[in-house]
This record gives sequence, structure tokens and C-alpha cells, in this order.
Amino acid sequence: MKAFIISGKQKVEFISVNIKPPGKEELLITVKTIGLCGSDLKSYNNENPMVKYPIIPGHEIGGVVVAKGSDVPDSIRIGDKGTVFPYTYCGVCPACKLGRFNTCAENRTMGVARDGAATEQILIRYKDFISCPELDFSEIALIEPLSVGRHAAMRAGDVRGKNVLIYGLGIVGVGVLLELKKQGAHVIVADISEKKLELAKSIGAEHIINLNDSDYSDQLDAFKSSGISAIFDAVGAAAIVSAAIENCSVAGIVVLIGYYNDMHPFNSKLIVSKELTVSGARNALKSDMESVRDLLLQNKRLKDLLITKCFDYKKIEQAFRYWNKKKSSVRKIIIEMN
Repeated sequence: MKAFIISGKQKVEFISVNIKPPGKEELLITVKTIGLCGSDLKSYNNENPMVKYPIIPGHEIGGVVVAKGSDVPDSIRIGDKGTVFPYTYCGVCPACKLGRFNTCAENRTMGVARDGAATEQILIRYKDFISCPELDFSEIALIEPLSVGRHAAMRAGDVRGKNVLIYGLGIVGVGVLLELKKQGAHVIVADISEKKLELAKSIGAEHIINLNDSDYSDQLDAFKSSGISAIFDAVGAAAIVSAAIENCSVAGIVVLIGYYNDMHPFNSKLIVSKELTVSGARNALKSDMESVRDLLLQNKRLKDLLITKCFDYKKIEQAFRYWNKKKSSVRKIIIEMN
């Protein structure tokens, strides 16, 4: 069986790997599609501190069940299409005891802390399988990244009728936007890409702001009277976090999704004086993934809006090179495995 590995900065190869038959509670999945994640691109460019080489990337998965263990319930059948909950969880740490398995202290995400799905077949626990019978494999591969955004949106609490601001409209930012609109929020999107801002408008954002505009601060000031109750950083930049704290309304919430490595001092006076809540959002829950699955089923046009380009598995390195050249315009790259 072939697997694609990243062995160093922009060093890749296909290797042969063996796979065991499924254990009692396991499924053997033939991988049909994977979406390339920003973390995969960082791994390719040696910018992902959580990765140790060599690594098989890939955790945005569309696949089909081809074998199952003896203790797998009858509700999962050979031939079922679906995706995979790509995070591990111990069940006993403080986060797991709260049901927040997405941020388990022992989490090892596929394609990051353990080998991922850029291979012909994978073994998974049947409890990590999410059935998606009515979606095609490209749509299924969109579920995980959109669910990360959905999970972040849920961290803001009740946003119905409120102004909310999203910095950055990558695929995770799209997931935030879709969920906020579902909840009845008034959404503002700020980005540097006109194409991404056009996308934001087409899927429900009431207001768009180009961060390169000289008057972008003035555009935000227009919302001061009614307030911006929640702000999401889907970029991962110190300057964006500072701007979010400054622009968030009194008693509002700032949700951090992206991350950066540099230390940066925050204006604690603003956090305290405005009594802001600053919240992190990591990964997603199975319930987030199931909700996004249903959303994609209800909105079949999303696939065409979100997928920038598809590459054959044999050309996966070409896909990484393409993304490096067109970072500002890429929304989602799909790898068609077979």
C-alpha cells in the first residue's frame, strides 16, 4: 500500500506501508478524498512545531468502510461512506471529564501528532466514524475544517441579533460565518483578499471590510453605537488579537482560533475595564461535525464555492507547490485518492 510522507522541509516521497486487518472495534477505511489543511502546508514548509518528521499528512477525510471488526455494531456496514473524527481523547483528563474531547490533554491529531490519511487505507476506531450517506466524497472532506469554525462560533454563546466580526475568511472562518448566520447574528467579515470578501458576501455576511483600506478603522467605528459583541480571530496574528480586544464591545467576547508563536503583550487594561471574555477554540466535537454534515446536505452549492482546485493523489506534491504560490486565493484543495 502506498503512503505519501513529508520527511523534511519541502521533502516528500511515496513509500510502501503495511496495514493490519481491523481489530474487534476497528474499521478499515479506503480513503477517497482528503482536504489539505493549513497545518499540512505548515508541515510541508517546516513551520509546524507540533510535527516530527517523517509524517503522513491529512485529517480532512472522505472514505468508505471496506472491512470491520467483530464488535462493530450492525449500524455500520461495509460500503458506508463517511468521515473520521481525527482527534484522540483519553477519557480521564479534566477536559474529557467535561465532555470536551476536542481539547483532551493527550490529543494526537491525525496528520500532525500521528500519521494521517494521505494513504490508500486507514484503520480507525468505529466510534470515530461519522456516516455521510448523502454527500459526495469532496463534500465529506469539507466537514472537518468547517466544523472547527462551527465549534469556535459556539464558544461565543447567544449571538442572535448581535453584531459579530470575523477576522480572516479561510475555510475555518467560513465555518464560523455559516454557523453565526444560522444562529441569526449580523456578521461583519474583515480580510485582505477581495475574492474572500466576495465569498463572505455570497454566503451571508452583511458587511465586508478590506483590511488594506486606509479607512478600515473608520468602517469599524460605524458599529460602535450598536457594538460588536463577539470578535473571532481566524488568522492567528498578534496584531489581529490586539485589534479584536480594542474593537470588541464592553462585556463582549473575543474568540481566538488561529495561533502564533511570538510572545505579544496584551492591553490588560482594556480586557479588565471592558470586562471582556477572551476564549480559545480548538478542534471540534463530533456534534460539530454532524451539524456541518447536515448543513452541507442542505446547501449543495457550498462545495463549488469552497473548493479551489482538485489534484490527483499522484500529484499531491504539485498541490503543495500550487498552494505556496497562491496562498491568498486558495480556499480548499482536495486530493482525490482513487
